Amino acid sequence: MFNFLSKSKILVIDDFAGFRQTIKTMLGRLGAHHIDQSSNGSEAIKRCSEENYNIIFCDYNLGDGQDGQQILEELHQRSLMRQGTLFIMVTAETTTAQVMGAIEYRPDAYLTKPFTGDQLGQRLKRLILKNAALNNIYLAMNAGNISKAIAICDEVIIATPKLKYSCLRIKSDLLEKQEQNDELMSLYNDVVNEQPVLWAMVGLGRLYFNSGEVRKALEHFLSMRETFSRQVSLLDWIAKCQNELGEAEKAEETLKEAVSISPKSVMRQATLGTVAASLNNHELAQKSFAKTIHEGTYSCMLEPQHFEQYYDNTREVAQKLDVRERSRLLAETEVVHKKMERTYQNDPSAMAANLSSAALLYSAVGKSDKSSGILSKLTKTLENPACELSEEQATSIDKHLESFTEDGSTDKYLNQISSRMNVIKEEIKVRKKEDEIKVDQLKIAKKTNSEGIQLSKKGQHQEALLKFREAIEILPENINYLLNAAQIIIEYKELNSNADNVIEARHYLQDLISMDETDIRWKRYQKLLERVSNG
Repeated sequence: MFNFLSKSKILVIDDFAGFRQTIKTMLGRLGAHHIDQSSNGSEAIKRCSEENYNIIFCDYNLGDGQDGQQILEELHQRSLMRQGTLFIMVTAETTTAQVMGAIEYRPDAYLTKPFTGDQLGQRLKRLILKNAALNNIYLAMNAGNISKAIAICDEVIIATPKLKYSCLRIKSDLLEKQEQNDELMSLYNDVVNEQPVLWAMVGLGRLYFNSGEVRKALEHFLSMRETFSRQVSLLDWIAKCQNELGEAEKAEETLKEAVSISPKSVMRQATLGTVAASLNNHELAQKSFAKTIHEGTYSCMLEPQHFEQYYDNTREVAQKLDVRERSRLLAETEVVHKKMERTYQNDPSAMAANLSSAALLYSAVGKSDKSSGILSKLTKTLENPACELSEEQATSIDKHLESFTEDGSTDKYLNQISSRMNVIKEEIKVRKKEDEIKVDQLKIAKKTNSEGIQLSKKGQHQEALLKFREAIEILPENINYLLNAAQIIIEYKELNSNADNVIEARHYLQDLISMDETDIRWKRYQKLLERVSNG
């Protein structure tokens, strides 16, 4: 049929071996040779950390463990998927809630079961032809050369007009990364005036919001609902604007509508919980964070504070319930607590903040023995050398400690924890000061390197080398500083006539041996390596 997959590295993710084999057979008939298989999310993530795939086929429903959307989210969050990789979601699901995720984590295509080899081939061919036309953009992006990628976008638009909107969408993302807001605003307006496509309309509203024009952003997103009535990302932005404008009640209603359409989004549920808690709607907040934790079981989007907010809101709700309802809620809480301990068993800092909240919950509902047991564990956790609390975590623990009422059964632990927290807070102050020093050092290194470049341009090569050495001493792994020092030695006779300097240049280049070949500086590195070897 076709033979266009011969150079593609492909990963097929499905929990049914029979379906993986079916896909592999279909792909083989299209010329594919390199086809890896994974039966679950953790195995797939591991493979993606070890191999750069061109195409990933992922079934949405993978049984126990991560689903396809959560795998896609983690690949993006951990930067395990290069620009230009095709992610194709395979699904038999018809329920909108199950496939509707955050707009920034959409797959390149959906394939609905069943499909034939011919249908797969036709779909893949269209996607690959499009990717080939955009390949130089992706190469520049993967090399970190944003300016070059933007320039290539303009070139591809001229060469292949039918890819204009694809290029403009990529260009908009790149302009946003470079904070070129004036040019970005112009791009969005031009696109919207030609064709009101969703990504440009959302981008325009997002730009209004980020520039402080929140009311204008809200009006913009509200006007979009007439055209994009079921687009849940609009509801997210409307709620964000409403909350920013102090209209939390409206934001809560908007988010309730959003989660009714797309309940599987971890961050959407958490946002609803946060807004509800700010309105003292603890019952809704408690349910939202319970849902956040449930949906986040296998998601990288689940965060330690989601458990803490669950405990805090459960405490508020439980105190108002009768004995029977409280017992039912605490039974559910016990399940959540065990999940928290499993999730953060190797993260003592996250564990500590959550233990303080859980202990306060059980103390508030009269479960002193349970509270004491958790406080005992908190005491040991805080003594763990690996427990390095952030300033936020320390503040949270202090807040919980202050809320405990006097109780002989917990006083011993509270006193121990309080003493330990005093030490920890002093350590945080020291780390904060060290971080400030590091930031200053980074600025000094950048300034010193720039001074070296200016001295080199003036022909003061010995002085320039001294500056590059100073910069390297501060940041010994900085590629630009190492290349600058090596180049100035190799290029100028006054420096390379000294054998020690040449050895120094070789050391700098040796430190760069692991540089990625797609890095825009690779050719420069290779030329310097060749010159120093021939010299």
